[in-house]
Amino acid sequence: MHEMKLGERQAIAFVHRDKEHKHIHLYANRIDFKGVAYNDSFIGKRSQLAAERTAEHMGLTTVKQIQFEKEFNLREIRTEIKRRHDLTMKQFQPKSFGAYVKAMEANGVKVIPTINKQNKLQGFRFGFDGHNLKGSEVHRNMSMGNIGKEMSMIHGRSILRDNNVSIKLAGKTVDLTPNLAIKITKFIIKKAIDRGMGIGY
Repeated sequence: MHEMKLGERQAIAFVHRDKEHKHIHLYANRIDFKGVAYNDSFIGKRSQLAAERTAEHMGLTTVKQIQFEKEFNLREIRTEIKRRHDLTMKQFQPKSFGAYVKAMEANGVKVIPTINKQNKLQGFRFGFDGHNLKGSEVHRNMSMGNIGKEMSMIHGRSILRDNNVSIKLAGKTVDLTPNLAIKITKFIIKKAIDRGMGIGY
């Protein structure tokens, strides 16, 4: 209140313990006891800075510090998932998305298929150490399209046989989204042409 110059007006505060961290909700009347309205320009930014100054003054943890710690921890999680992905590709050299899912699980990462309402597989999420991240959140090379490309780099054209438009994951048959299937197929064809190979079987 002092930092925001919100004295001489009605205010009420509530302590909340509904989350991991104890926090306070403060409500102040915009109109002071003299009937003058408070200037609320840039109120969000100003209140954030005031809260940080108050927390620092009182030796409390700031939101910024918590966000930094979360981001730091998440960076380590992302790095570890990517490391295990790289290990999986090198160690198991999966030929299909189904094989990739099993191989990643063997390396301690749960790969969760993202299936849309049309029963089409549109991507993967990665579960590790209590975190659940989209492939693109882990690393730009871990989108499903890029994983398909990476498998095709290892196995060349045989990947087309093992990843048809329909694939089986966790005992359930799902289709790749058309864009994803086209993206992987185009990449394989381009690589085949670049290597001077035919793509017929």
